[in-house]
Amino acid sequence: MKNKILIIISILFLILASFLAPLGFGFGKTGKETTVLGKNYSLLGKKEIINKLNSDFPMEGNLNFREGERIFTVNLASISAKIDTDQMASDLLFRRLKKGIGKYIKAFFQSKDFELEVDFDQEKLNKMVVEIASQIDKPFIPAEVVLDKKIEIIEGELGLSTNQELLKEIIISKLKKYEIDSEVQIPVEIIGEIPSDKDKEEALEMAKNYVGKSVIFKDGEVSTEIDDKVLVNWISFGGGCQSQKVSEFVDNLSQSLNKEPQDAVFKFENGKVIDFLPAKEGYSIDTEKMKTEICRDFLNWRNSSEKNIISGLPLVKVQPKINNSDVNSLGIKELLGRGTSSFKHSSEIRNWNVEKGASIVNRVLVAPGETFSFIKSLGEVSLDNGYKKAYIIRQGKTELDVGGGICQVSTTLFRAMLDAGVDITARQPHAYRVSYYEEDSKPGFDATVFIPKPDLAFVNDTGHHLLIQSYYDGKNKKLTYEIYGTSDGRKTVIDNYKQWGAAPAPPDVWIDDPTLPMGKVVKDESRVPGLKTAFDWTVTRNGEIIHKKTFTSSYVPWAAVYRRGTGQ
Repeated sequence: MKNKILIIISILFLILASFLAPLGFGFGKTGKETTVLGKNYSLLGKKEIINKLNSDFPMEGNLNFREGERIFTVNLASISAKIDTDQMASDLLFRRLKKGIGKYIKAFFQSKDFELEVDFDQEKLNKMVVEIASQIDKPFIPAEVVLDKKIEIIEGELGLSTNQELLKEIIISKLKKYEIDSEVQIPVEIIGEIPSDKDKEEALEMAKNYVGKSVIFKDGEVSTEIDDKVLVNWISFGGGCQSQKVSEFVDNLSQSLNKEPQDAVFKFENGKVIDFLPAKEGYSIDTEKMKTEICRDFLNWRNSSEKNIISGLPLVKVQPKINNSDVNSLGIKELLGRGTSSFKHSSEIRNWNVEKGASIVNRVLVAPGETFSFIKSLGEVSLDNGYKKAYIIRQGKTELDVGGGICQVSTTLFRAMLDAGVDITARQPHAYRVSYYEEDSKPGFDATVFIPKPDLAFVNDTGHHLLIQSYYDGKNKKLTYEIYGTSDGRKTVIDNYKQWGAAPAPPDVWIDDPTLPMGKVVKDESRVPGLKTAFDWTVTRNGEIIHKKTFTSSYVPWAAVYRRGTGQ
């Protein structure tokens, strides 16, 4: 009996061993019936997998795509396509282990077919697809009804648009399935619709009813007019108006017709504020309403017996922020601060820009709590806006550019801001000392500005409106800025002024210039010694400090630069 039991146990052990032997032999290898795109990858180790992948699926050749009669080729090397062999080996080897030991045996014997894991250069693929699309895509050109000497129809043309995202997905799918040298249709969508002959005939008949008519859009004194050519061109095949053309017309009209409101501008004179420029109401077109009304009324205009049809112009009135009646509530009662600068040795062109800039940054109202920005108030500095080219300092270099002299304006206003005791939040000194700013001041009381930065700015923390006003004296070459408002008792003190770090200018720089005749010398830069300065600025109210800052300036020494002619 005992022998029989031992025999049975031995038989069971042999059966179990024969069953588990493949698992033991296959540990660290792929499972049975493992394939990649139908090719056998069973019982292979990592190195064997990689070698076989490179042999079975060389990433060479082309993907061919068709659009009509044209063939577009995507070379695999052009997008750096290659098999991610490490990832593939990992997927093939460890898919069974991820299932847990309980499912390991079952997974070992299950068949599994894998697609390729492919790496490629996404940027190159995107560029390739964009290039293909650029050769296929074309805009939809709609048919139009036009009125020149006669009514006629200009034929349209359907557009094409490549579905670039879908094309990229197709390319990636082809790589994963290793469908190399196969031809695939490029996904292209047709855009637009061509009217039928019946639609064209109806449109031509419809157009006859608009010939000789015009529509005047009007609201009060504001009006604009369209003629029969525009009306005919708005006809839509199938009836009604072409909403896209109407929308474009209204949007363009809005840009040209909209008018910004004008705030009342006040001037301080003889101890009181007087009206300088009256407030003016602004308006804008209610574009959505106008588009809807035009298409709603378009067919009615066709049937109208009037030659000059009047239609409403839906304007939205925009009120100014400051009206003339506000003058008594603004709290502009007295002078709070004054700043001056002299520029006796300035050129005529530079003086022009100083006067221009000072005239723009002038009669500026700053509301309580509002931040004043010199750059914002100044606006665009360009030849079109009346400025001239003069020398400026940009990134530590003297250059000829539009608006040279604007920093005379910002420097003068900075001095008024110091005197008024407002909360100065932005100020930057020049890179090197400028003689104009030291004609009537110690070094260190200047402020440079350049669009878009650096800026000169302050916050109006007085609790009342402030009025910034400039005075340009061309005869004596003097600029003055005054800031008016209501005093809250604040007082300003500037003390502890210091200079240090004086440095002589470097030796003169001579540059041979073949564009100048021999012997001619042109001075481009002046010699300027370097210097560092600082001063304390303290603003108090009722004995309490409300602002305290140290304004520092670091001016680099500057060499004189001469160009020496070497030409004939």
